[in-house]
Amino acid sequence: MKGNYKIAIIFLDEIHHIYHFITTAIELSKTNEVHILTHTGDTRFLSEALAELNGDKVIVEKLPTAPFRAFTDKLKGRKLPRKGFWIKKHQEYILDNFDAILFTDYFHHYFLKARKHRPIKFIYVEHGTAGRAYSYQKDVLDFDLHLLSGESEYRSLKKMNLLNTNFKITGYCKLDAVRDLNTKAVFSNHKTTVLYNPHFSPPFSSWHFLGLEILEFFSNSEKYNLIFAPHINLFNKVGGDDISVIPKIYFKSPNIHIDLGSEKSVNMAYVKEADIYLGDVSSQVFEFITTPRPCVFLNTDNVEYKNDINYRFWKCGDVINTIGELDDALRTSSQKFQEKYKAIQEAITEENYYREEGSTASQRSAVAIIEYLDKNL
Repeated sequence: MKGNYKIAIIFLDEIHHIYHFITTAIELSKTNEVHILTHTGDTRFLSEALAELNGDKVIVEKLPTAPFRAFTDKLKGRKLPRKGFWIKKHQEYILDNFDAILFTDYFHHYFLKARKHRPIKFIYVEHGTAGRAYSYQKDVLDFDLHLLSGESEYRSLKKMNLLNTNFKITGYCKLDAVRDLNTKAVFSNHKTTVLYNPHFSPPFSSWHFLGLEILEFFSNSEKYNLIFAPHINLFNKVGGDDISVIPKIYFKSPNIHIDLGSEKSVNMAYVKEADIYLGDVSSQVFEFITTPRPCVFLNTDNVEYKNDINYRFWKCGDVINTIGELDDALRTSSQKFQEKYKAIQEAITEENYYREEGSTASQRSAVAIIEYLDKNL
């Protein structure tokens, strides 16, 4: 294995992408020149995460969007530059100066069109565990190398004819990144803590159907704590919900903690603290069940889910349709978990995340990338 390549990682997204590439970047930086190419806005969390994980060799390179685009982004309240304009401004520099680009989402099309004869390689890694149909798009075939988290993703892609010519099952790097993080618990009482983690997309998210009723349920509860930590894009994405829709009384409830997008909402702090997971179609539940625990799912749109791979996570707990079923579902969740769901969760985790004694997912990912570049450059 040779190494000594110049590798770019594009980071133009919300902070929930960081833990999916950062430890691979650090491993690669031991024998290669690694640049995280990003915007000129607030990237403090990226820098702090690199410092926390001893990533001092990784170069963070801030590239500005065009002045006019920056002005219009500011007018429209965008925290992040629009990817297309940023890419068009910098694509020639990137394509001419790097051996490979690592992507965590499907924003590679401008690069793909402009690459032409250049030998630069495109590498793809998911920014989460493959779950809904979003993970299984034909765009994945555009990449030269695809790193997979486990056997389940491999089987699904193969069945759908979406398996790249070059792929490697390496594991789930986020688990490496958050393994040693120490975070203070939200609650110090002895109540059962529930994590409510709705998705951001209206057709799938329970928030748009039952969200406020769920907050009201817990505000009246003497038995449960609630951590309301939705997908970061629910309130932070342009066009997403406004925080004003949440009555202020819930922010003051002693047994409710609301986090709409801080670092703790993406570093598995709440996942580790909670006793029960309450959600809909967010793949965060797959992270939750790496330590098996009770789950309850909200099917607010009455989806026929039992034979649909996009709802595989609903095998991990009871599925309910209305707020009226919530109390009973929570009350019986621990017993049902022991009787039925624990074994299912353990099997799903085994399928989701490849593990290997003597190495981490990040180390295996770095090796796979270097070996691929050795062979193809």
